[in-house]
Amino acid sequence: MAGEKVHLTGAKETLLMTLYGKALESRMPDSLLGDHFADTAVRKIDYDFSRLKVDENLGIGLAIRAKTLDVRVEDFLARNPEAIVLHLGCGLDTRFFRVDPPPGVDWFDVDYPEVIELRRKLYPTRDHYHLIASSVTEPGLLAGVPRHRLAIVVAEGLTPYLPADEGLRLLSR
Repeated sequence: MAGEKVHLTGAKETLLMTLYGKALESRMPDSLLGDHFADTAVRKIDYDFSRLKVDENLGIGLAIRAKTLDVRVEDFLARNPEAIVLHLGCGLDTRFFRVDPPPGVDWFDVDYPEVIELRRKLYPTRDHYHLIASSVTEPGLLAGVPRHRLAIVVAEGLTPYLPADEGLRLLSR
């Protein structure tokens, strides 16, 4: 069976580095992240990951960063079980599946349309899990996101790719 072909370039291709690093770390016997969804996704993708020069050390660093954010999100949701999670520039990150939020949480993963299309092919759907196919700099990005509930915004590794003025506009929205 042929894997899912990936045709991403530039900054979009970097999401494969983080996915692969987390998959490598999850294969370790003492994995911190245990990201089995990332490992499964890597195995489904038809791509030469060796091009990325990602090793276990980078995977461990990515896992530490991801776990730190996962714990912050879990803590917030434990205190606010009816909240919203807005994950900007989600790439192929599997935070939703790792955190496994309570049923009262609405989770929004946001990324470019081609990235969201790939997510749809790699990951299962779940209730209260929403995918938004949009650049994070689109002014209408938040149109479908409820505004009357507490929210946490996650933007792991996104800000280096945003021009300063775009980042400020995003945060003010």
